[in-house]
Amino acid sequence: MRLPRTDLEGLLSFLVDVSDLESDEPYPVEFIARLQDLVPCDALTYQEMDLRAKRFDPTVGIGPAGEADDDELYWRVGPCPISHYRARTGDLSAVRMSDLIDRRRYEELPIFREYFQPAGIDHMIDVGLPAAPGRHRSFILFRRTAAGDFSGRDRAVLEMLRPHLLALEARAALRRRLSKALGTQDGVGKSSACTQLTPREREIVVLVAEGKTNAQIAAQLWVAPSTVKKHLEHVYEKVGVGRRAVAATLVHAIP
Repeated sequence: MRLPRTDLEGLLSFLVDVSDLESDEPYPVEFIARLQDLVPCDALTYQEMDLRAKRFDPTVGIGPAGEADDDELYWRVGPCPISHYRARTGDLSAVRMSDLIDRRRYEELPIFREYFQPAGIDHMIDVGLPAAPGRHRSFILFRRTAAGDFSGRDRAVLEMLRPHLLALEARAALRRRLSKALGTQDGVGKSSACTQLTPREREIVVLVAEGKTNAQIAAQLWVAPSTVKKHLEHVYEKVGVGRRAVAATLVHAIP
């Protein structure tokens, strides 16, 4: 499905907004809330599950889907058709429940009658993310009956977003790595000042050390070159070294 210009502009605006979130976690609650604005829904959850152990790991979400939080019940009557589909095919593309099973058959399933329906959850769409064998990671969006099913537009937007979700995960992992490296340096002076850098400043330092220009860094982080320049000025002030040599000074501490 080809998205109209307004949807493409909305997706770009979303990516710019979430790039400014300073978090060591890829999907803080603020990210979830902004995604809910991009693809309207009644509830939205990032979830990880172990299909072999029949266990959910801690999730992040907003909305009434939290009412369906009886893990024991879920595994007794489930998992849901989307999880079965992922495990069977390995397909991670955005998929609606209605893409996999017709309405009548779905309403006859115990997972719907005993788990989703009592929580007021009717329609859902799932965006798969890479996971280890036997595990499932995804964003899952829910709607109540009155809201209607997710559209082809919704599926196309989420599918376009999926590669950027992986980029956000990589960026958050880098922030955690930098925080650990800079936080465990010995001595005072520069190393003490390094711990004052924000996650974004640390991220930019690494990119500078890789030889990237301000314009290239701005394109990679979805920000303006002037924003990169301002971050570097703050780094110089905090660390006390001149110009881009700061990157060479710091980056050796990263394992």
